Parts: sequence; structure tokens; C-alpha cells
Amino acid sequence: MVTILTDAYKSVEVASKGKVVRIDEGNMINFAVETGESITGRVTKISGKGDKTKIQIVPTGEQKEEIWSVLLMVEDSLVVVNENEEDEE
Repeated sequence: MVTILTDAYKSVEVASKGKVVRIDEGNMINFAVETGESITGRVTKISGKGDKTKIQIVPTGEQKEEIWSVLLMVEDSLVVVNENEEDEE
């Protein structure tokens, strides 16, 4: 589970690898789920508070939105992706 530090309108701060990472609507993010799958996508909405936080994304290469609970994300796996790095992959 990803640890939520601060909830704010259209953004959330999480603990990741000993640092505070701010996730805003519109950011490209990457995270792992318990099955080991890596998910990358653009944040369209953040809702809920604390461990009830859900992040709605449009995964890379997809046209449909998905909603992910922070409870399903592996601890320390949620990061903001530099879009230039994403283009290179």
C-alpha cells in the first residue's frame, strides 16, 4: 500500500523511497501492483482521503480510464514519470 502523507484538492503527497512525492492531476505516473504488474498512465482525477484515496488514470496506449486504490499499489512504487523518458521507451 502506498502511504498518503497529505491530501489536497487535485493532488496528493505520498511517501516513496524515503522522499515525499507530489502527484497532481495531469501528471504521468508509474506504480506497481501486488501481482508485479507495472502500470503507467496520466492522472485524470484523485479522490478520497488517506488509505481510501483512489487515482483515476488513462493508461499509456489506452483510451479507457481505470481507477486504482492506493491499497493495491506496492509501497514505494508510485512515482511521477518524466514524459521525455516515457517517449524513449
